[in-house]
Amino acid sequence: MSIHDEIAADFSEILQDFGKVIFYQGQPTLALVSEPMLSGELMLGGEVDEVRFNAKVLRTSIPDIPHSGQIVRWNDKDYRIKAVMNRPPHAIVTLELGPVDP
Repeated sequence: MSIHDEIAADFSEILQDFGKVIFYQGQPTLALVSEPMLSGELMLGGEVDEVRFNAKVLRTSIPDIPHSGQIVRWNDKDYRIKAVMNRPPHAIVTLELGPVDP
């Protein structure tokens, strides 16, 4: 068993204990969701508060690798994927999520 397989098995156990259900492409997926972070972003017309957070999913639990712009649903709200950290052969894919319309 490689180190990546061991990490995948351990992360799967963590998700079973602490995971939250998110919906990616309409399918429920367990994710380790970070605490939302409020930040100010300068936009046309002034500064806008924006909430961002991360969701870490097991690579094998999703049908494909997500990309920026896709929508994820969590806690009865839609969020847009702002960035994706995908480093094969690592078992975990990290999604940075933010508001659909900033």
